[in-house]
Amino acid sequence: MGKMIDYRNAPLKQIAAGARSAEITGADGQHMSAEYIKLDAVGKFESTVPGGSDQYFFMLSGEAEIALRGKPGHAMKPGSFGIVQENLAYTVSARGGGACEVLSVVAPPPGRNGKLPGFQGSLKVVSMHTEPVDHFRDAKKQRIYLVTKAAAGSERAHGMIVKYVPETETTMHMHPDCESLFVFLDGTTRLTVDGRTDTGTFGKAAFFKCGDRHDLHGTPGGSYFLEFHIPYRYTTVR
Repeated sequence: MGKMIDYRNAPLKQIAAGARSAEITGADGQHMSAEYIKLDAVGKFESTVPGGSDQYFFMLSGEAEIALRGKPGHAMKPGSFGIVQENLAYTVSARGGGACEVLSVVAPPPGRNGKLPGFQGSLKVVSMHTEPVDHFRDAKKQRIYLVTKAAAGSERAHGMIVKYVPETETTMHMHPDCESLFVFLDGTTRLTVDGRTDTGTFGKAAFFKCGDRHDLHGTPGGSYFLEFHIPYRYTTVR
């Protein structure tokens, strides 16, 4: 199974002044809750991370600032990744005089099993453009780790940027014990969703529940995407 989401063209709901959102995982997400958030030039939204959860933000376009209540803000530009600790209140505000787009992922969703160790660093912001790159030459791919036990002290999610070259082939497989989310950022990635061949480009995401079979393949020009497996510890069956 699995589903492809064209989130930039999905119906948006108002969540705050100048802020609208669209669900990505929706009711299908048992281990994660992902949504697309669009802020107008002066838009902002405030919330609190649920107890037992981490919340992750990835800057898709434009510029924003993320701040904990009563604390100085951190700038976020395209490729920035933010992690907020459970039970902390935060604000995300548009900056730079234009609209911006943000991906939000809560792991696990509110009310789910939140017993796994989570991020304990209050707020952390990094950039995919400056983090170390792990090269997998035989597999013809690169990884940039954003949230793992080593990178963030959390066992609630495994999140990374994955870069493909045209010859990259990730063969058909599934994860019986985790959900997978692919948010396509640049280039075109060919993949199988619900038994059909599809293509992932900027503005689209693919979500797979536990046990959903999928594969991914490089295309001319190469591509890269943000990939989550939630929770952190999982198995792969081919």
